[in-house]
Amino acid sequence: MFEELKKKILKSSLFGSVILIIAGLGLAGWFALDAFHAATGYVDFTTLTPDQIKSQLVETDLMYNFGCYLEAWEKNTKTNITKTTHYYYIILTGDEYATDYRYMSVKVPASFGSKMDTITENTYNGTTSTPLHLAGKIKKLDAEELSYFKSFLREGGLTDAEITESMLPYYIEVYGSPESMNVMFILLFSVGAFLLIFGIFRIAKVAGGSSLKKLRKDIANAGYTESAADSDYRNARSFDKKGALKIGRLMTYYINGSDARAIPNGKIMWAYQNTVTHRTNGVKTGTTYNVMIYDEITPKGHTFSVANESIAQDILNLLNTSFPWVVVGYSDELKKLYNKDRSQFLGLRYNTCEHTAVEPSVQDESATSGQP
Repeated sequence: MFEELKKKILKSSLFGSVILIIAGLGLAGWFALDAFHAATGYVDFTTLTPDQIKSQLVETDLMYNFGCYLEAWEKNTKTNITKTTHYYYIILTGDEYATDYRYMSVKVPASFGSKMDTITENTYNGTTSTPLHLAGKIKKLDAEELSYFKSFLREGGLTDAEITESMLPYYIEVYGSPESMNVMFILLFSVGAFLLIFGIFRIAKVAGGSSLKKLRKDIANAGYTESAADSDYRNARSFDKKGALKIGRLMTYYINGSDARAIPNGKIMWAYQNTVTHRTNGVKTGTTYNVMIYDEITPKGHTFSVANESIAQDILNLLNTSFPWVVVGYSDELKKLYNKDRSQFLGLRYNTCEHTAVEPSVQDESATSGQP
């Protein structure tokens, strides 16, 4: 039993674990550098030479720019109002003493426009501006952004050859709130790292046999030997192709995530079918069939999803005919009684007979309506 369950859990959880590992690697890898700089500090943009400029978080105290060459805007489809969201300005790489520099872009939120325009005027007038602190991430211009950038430089008198030599196709996307972005970068990296570790842990847990610890404890707490449970499991009735849910005479066995568990049938109090109809915009998109089982160990209940209503009814019929102490079926009255007066609920069946499984054939098979 244990080796069989171990293989089933490994097989059923392997795909999900691999997805977690891949997603974790992708998320953590993508945001690792951003999270690092968010925690330790952004790179000073003025210290970077042209060949060092790449996708990274930078900051700079901007004192010069050569004008706005592009606006980004968005349109509210409800009000039909168009609003500018960002401006693109041309700046130089390096500091004021750099001998190797290039033209580049900076994309700032629209709220920065007035200050940037003031710096533009001062640049062309030869007046020193108060430094404007900017922080953001270096990104590559897309084809449209790049075409506007080159057109602006041509209007400034540069030839195509000079433009190729003197510009970089990158821009700094300035953050309106670097602090909020820092939190996001660190959070996304942390989520990625968690997914990666959790995926590896799931595989290691199953491979090492830890996924069976709770099952062994369930069996011991129920007062059965592992050999008795093994025999019961092998003769249990399966209700899905993967064998993730099996009902024996002694216990009900199931797989929960990466753990194998078992419910002592003698502790089950109530079972019924729960059907959920899913709708999107009023249109039916599917139906989920669940069997709810409540026992003394877990009075809040277990939810077992099954493929269809027929399987759900098969489970309930088996419980009803083999375990006469279980109340099978649902009504609002039963729910109220279970929640408000548990002792009276147990008096319906649970406390009225021996908790020894019987063969279905010796029970009155007409008693499948679910009423106690």
